[in-house]
Amino acid sequence: MRAPSVGELLRAAFDLYRGNVRLVLAVTVPIVIVVTGLTALGLGELGARVSPAPPPRDAYVGFAVSELVTGPLITAILARLVLLRRRGESVNATDLVADALELFPAVLLVIVAWLVVAFLGFACFFVPGAYIFVSWFFVVQAVVIDGDRGFAPIRRSASLVRGHWWRSAGTGAAFWLAALVPQVVIVYALTPVARSANSYAIVVIAGALASVIALPFLAIGATLYYLNLRDGAARAARA
Repeated sequence: MRAPSVGELLRAAFDLYRGNVRLVLAVTVPIVIVVTGLTALGLGELGARVSPAPPPRDAYVGFAVSELVTGPLITAILARLVLLRRRGESVNATDLVADALELFPAVLLVIVAWLVVAFLGFACFFVPGAYIFVSWFFVVQAVVIDGDRGFAPIRRSASLVRGHWWRSAGTGAAFWLAALVPQVVIVYALTPVARSANSYAIVVIAGALASVIALPFLAIGATLYYLNLRDGAARAARA
């Protein structure tokens, strides 16, 4: 059985997203609102004016929250959704969120390890960082789908990507570019409004809307690709 093309994976992710859009939004929107709202409140962004050069601290905190909380939590929820839909099993929003929260400590451990090692690789020399970033990208799926714990998800992700690094990097870039389009549209549409109202809260809202649209699509796409790698490894083991 041949591996699906990037276009086929993009269509499959979009179809799954569209077919479950109410459920996806039901589990995604509250997380984005709560995490983004608390972060913006803590940074004083909701009452701030628009600045041409926001403090670097805000960007660092926003990145950390997105990469350590919002993204991993949404990915854990939707990885479970994709798996259950693939099996033809019933899906419940409450169960999805509860399962993801239960797994979150295990997810956070490997996400921190992935980001720290990748950052060190980028800082020392670009190639090791890029290699690790792609090879360890599917640690959340390994936790949720395969039940791996500790640092085993890292080994699992790396073993599945081994021999498929360039394909994995290219597929990830395609999904990232596809998700970037609506984000850019939202930001460019609301930035003039924020400047006119001189309210940074509108910038926060734009970022939240972009996350609600992009993060689920990326999570679904990454999970579909992970399952494809997993199936390929299983077939190779049986051969």
